[in-house]
Amino acid sequence: MLGFYAKQFSTVEINYSFYRMPSESTLLNMAKSVPEGFRFALKANQKITHIQRLRGCESTLKRFLEVASVLNDGDHLGPILVQLPPNFKFDRPLLEDFLALRPPAFLFAFEVRHASWYAEETYDVLRKHETALCLSETDKQTPPDVLTTGFTYARLRLENYTPKQITAWKKRFDTWLCQGLDVYAYFKHEDAGKAPAYAHQLLAKAN
Repeated sequence: MLGFYAKQFSTVEINYSFYRMPSESTLLNMAKSVPEGFRFALKANQKITHIQRLRGCESTLKRFLEVASVLNDGDHLGPILVQLPPNFKFDRPLLEDFLALRPPAFLFAFEVRHASWYAEETYDVLRKHETALCLSETDKQTPPDVLTTGFTYARLRLENYTPKQITAWKKRFDTWLCQGLDVYAYFKHEDAGKAPAYAHQLLAKAN
């Protein structure tokens, strides 16, 4: 399935790594199924974000990034998605300390889900540490047009998208691409299989 998917698209978000620390062999086997340049965005393990809640997680993060680094061969490593729990409120010192742990070789996208994070103070810290604010669109949340580094990461999580909504996102992506930014965008995976169809619509509009 991954090999077929990689013929249609150029990147995929891996949610598996959130629930279970991946192994080098698992990631290397996935890399063998895709062409050079196909990127895997890995969701940071829940021990880092939901159990340790960014505190005292140096060793866990180090191990996670060591495993992820095997994807550098073949240019397969995309951003690391750091998704916080919905009840995780803004904490500037903690954010500063956590992002200081990021080695320069890795791209981080930071997904916040508590309203207290949507403030200039957050964006300033993300810019300082060259970390992208994840633009996560849900039925309850419309993400701000905020760019904090040289790439952007969008999670399009609505259950249904109209052609008009896809066109609107395409215009935003085109603007950022013209500015020289890389764009990583993912529709929500669900059993009905609508996400790949939406992605094809987005790519068709981009051609």
